[in-house]
Amino acid sequence: MFKKLLVVVLPLLLAGCHTVVTPSEDTNGLKDKGTVEQNGLQLFPRSNDGDIGDVMPYFDGEYMNYFYLLNEDQQSMVGFHPWSLLRTKDYVTYEDVGVVIPYEKDAGSQDLALGTGSVIKDKNGLYHAYYTGYNGTGNTPYFEKIQHATSSDLINWTKHPEHGFYGGHNDFRDPYVLYMEETNNYWMLITTRHNNVGVLKLYTSTDLITWNYDRVFFTNDAGSYNLECPTLIKFGNYWYLSYSEQGAFRVTHYRYTNNLSSGVWQKPVDDYFDGVGVYAARLEKADDRLIYAGWQAVKQFDYDGGDFDWGGNLAVHELIQLSNGELRPCPMREVVEALNTEVHYEKHVNNEAIIKEDGEFSFSGQSDSLLFDELLERPTRMTFSLTARSLNGTFAMTFGGNNESGPLNILFDFNHDRLSFYNVALADIKNAMPQAYVPLHVMTRQTLTVTVLSEGECLSLYIADQFVLSVRMYAKTNNAFGFVGEGADVTIKNIHFYE
Repeated sequence: MFKKLLVVVLPLLLAGCHTVVTPSEDTNGLKDKGTVEQNGLQLFPRSNDGDIGDVMPYFDGEYMNYFYLLNEDQQSMVGFHPWSLLRTKDYVTYEDVGVVIPYEKDAGSQDLALGTGSVIKDKNGLYHAYYTGYNGTGNTPYFEKIQHATSSDLINWTKHPEHGFYGGHNDFRDPYVLYMEETNNYWMLITTRHNNVGVLKLYTSTDLITWNYDRVFFTNDAGSYNLECPTLIKFGNYWYLSYSEQGAFRVTHYRYTNNLSSGVWQKPVDDYFDGVGVYAARLEKADDRLIYAGWQAVKQFDYDGGDFDWGGNLAVHELIQLSNGELRPCPMREVVEALNTEVHYEKHVNNEAIIKEDGEFSFSGQSDSLLFDELLERPTRMTFSLTARSLNGTFAMTFGGNNESGPLNILFDFNHDRLSFYNVALADIKNAMPQAYVPLHVMTRQTLTVTVLSEGECLSLYIADQFVLSVRMYAKTNNAFGFVGEGADVTIKNIHFYE
């Protein structure tokens, strides 16, 4: 297969350059890729029944329960988006419980479709789910209504339509409920609008049945878009408010404060964690950890040239709290621990001059490349360090090298301070817009530590102590991949692959 790469792909990437292939190196006893027993490990799980939509994580002390809106493969002629459940104890293997709260196949029902909500346990051990009942047919007073269900086991739920309530207008949804020790009552944040601006309204209750409007809790401070799928959670000495932007820049933002009663929220310079490839993320505490869970989007028409669409695979990051209260994403430690067997990938360069000592590769010419043979579909962890000796030129990770439509690229765009994903070939980037991006903070001669998690069509690239960029690439697996530089001055070293 790699012969095809040398004959077809490298001339496309590095036109006019003579190809040199390094001799097969000593594998130092590493296992061959694809030979490690992974025992059902998953990095980006998907439902057996369809795509994962808005995620509603709830930690019960044993399981992390990922409730989510199911975008069914087999669409019903009437009704859509039931609540379904994936749950895990170890964050690498998942139980697909299936539908737990169904929609109603009745055009007159408020629950013709279900929307986002949240789960809480009361003092007697009973679980309460609050969700959005949606009916856009005009057969109900308003499209959206806050609905209530209860359960003793998080799997079997009883609906209580008599407890539901409207907001007096459409666009009234995504309830998030928490218990407030200071006031000994329950709070519910609801996504809605006020004066034509997206807001979160606060409702309160003492019994989880009757809810009373309190006030506008938070008003959009960066535009007029809706603040979807909110979270309000205390972690350490800080309160965090997160929400997803129903607008042009579809990411999950956050604000924080160490004094909730002040009503003053700090907006970090970098107020999000991942790019537009992941959406509708919620935060949840699990013992002493803070977890971020959303959906990694499929693409329209299921091809790399398509735009990101609704729903996809589960995407989970751990959030690390800095001393000033800001948060940074990193891979789940269970994933790192599970992907701990180093495996061998053949390296191929087009210019032997880039090969330095101690596993270091120096990119400084006009057309340098370090490529690897086909990336497997199975869960894989890749780590490397990158040092930019200058911030000029073009340097990228390229994927889908054997694909006839051309490679896909994650560009380390030093000049624009961002890490960008392009669903076009490297030569076409100058005339294209990135499909997803996150800030990239790097100074000359600063070394970045990078972790790449890959499985199937999904990939997340973590820059340590900064950001994660998650994307979907249909041509990624079973195709060559690697690093390419054009006029860059970059060093790559400590490259390792794990299964």
